[in-house]
Amino acid sequence: MPASENIIVLDSYYEPLAAHLARTRLEAAGIPCFLTNENLVSLNRMYSPVAGGVRLHVYERDAARAAEALREPTVMQASRGGLAEPAEESTDGQVCPRCGSHEVSYDAAAAPGAAHWFVALLSRLRRYPLQGRAHHCFHCGLNF
Repeated sequence: MPASENIIVLDSYYEPLAAHLARTRLEAAGIPCFLTNENLVSLNRMYSPVAGGVRLHVYERDAARAAEALREPTVMQASRGGLAEPAEESTDGQVCPRCGSHEVSYDAAAAPGAAHWFVALLSRLRRYPLQGRAHHCFHCGLNF
């Protein structure tokens, strides 16, 4: 049997859910794989360290592609520019009450629509209403 046909353990997971998510990501990338120990670990979580966790197996030839597919994506960072870019000085002279910055934008916070009830509920839970228009500070992130 050629070395490329060997099956290796790519990774081991304490939680079966994390193992299934990894398996799903590999299958979506077209990489054949399977899990072992999932039933044993699901039966009792205390068995996970003893059994070596839920193991994710792939062909040796696919190991590099699988590791790349499982690598966490880079975190997207907001950057200045675009439609939400505040002016150098806010148009209405508003100053952020938390940090005193003038990098404040004034725009609609929750427009009526299909999800308006959901936004209204979340705003009530967050203890400040997001009805009508609201200010947003780009320096500290405060909505007021």
